[in-house]
Amino acid sequence: MSLLKYGLHFALLISMLSCNYFSSSEKKEEPIARVYDKYLYQSSLAGVGKGAATPDDSILAVRNYIDSWIRHNLVLRYAQDNLPEEEQRLDNQLLDYKESLLIYAYEKELLSAKLDTMVSEPEIEKYYDDHRETFNLKTGIAEMKYIMLRADDKIKFDSAQAWMKNSTDYTYPKLRAFCKRYAVRFSINDSTWYNKDELQALLPTDQFNLDNAQYNRSYLVVSDSSYKYLIKFDDYRIKGSDAPIDFVRNEITGIIINQRKMAFISSIHKSIYEDGLKNNEFEVYGSNTNAEPAEKGKSPSP
Repeated sequence: MSLLKYGLHFALLISMLSCNYFSSSEKKEEPIARVYDKYLYQSSLAGVGKGAATPDDSILAVRNYIDSWIRHNLVLRYAQDNLPEEEQRLDNQLLDYKESLLIYAYEKELLSAKLDTMVSEPEIEKYYDDHRETFNLKTGIAEMKYIMLRADDKIKFDSAQAWMKNSTDYTYPKLRAFCKRYAVRFSINDSTWYNKDELQALLPTDQFNLDNAQYNRSYLVVSDSSYKYLIKFDDYRIKGSDAPIDFVRNEITGIIINQRKMAFISSIHKSIYEDGLKNNEFEVYGSNTNAEPAEKGKSPSP
């Protein structure tokens, strides 16, 4: 395209943008630029340059957009002309990708509507017992309760210490009420397990011997510059031992749900195939296979 023609098209664009009364429904939209058999129209520039600081900046933004569009499509045309096989390969890949996305979206919708995601405790226990050897610990873990308090708060926590050391159905609600009122952060469940990295992220482990505290199931009160920590180690498992079920409960739940997903999708695929077979919705021709000619709606014999 010549510079003169480019300038005329650009002037036409500015004229269009400045005329509020112009309506594409009243008059056929004129192209602003062309590259071979591709055309750029005013509607494609909606919003271009609107956020500019000055009118000149807005005009520059529109000009740059048009120039970029021209350059892109010129290079694209050269690529298409010189790499026709590559274009065909990419077209096939895009088609495969689109089809996969459609199938995925359909399966996702079915799973969302139909899949049972509730996993019972007996199911978790059975899976754990059947696959115990797959749940060997890769690192040592500790079962622990902790309460994190502000160091400058003058709080009496003698009762909280006693409740942590000897948690019962009677004392647990009291300890929880104390935590909700005073704690910055806390975890007081009897079945919460942590690996070493998690413990070091939670606690000021430079203030005490972590390994010794875990092994001996110690009760500790430690502080750093900002917080005071009440800590009770209840149990410890060494690397290589069986992971406690509470430590892998979420993992097992995810495995069971994923197995259900695969079984459900497999059953849907089988049902769709059987419906297609029953209703003669597909056909396999013998000339394209090593099998005998198949009847309509039937797959060839293996």
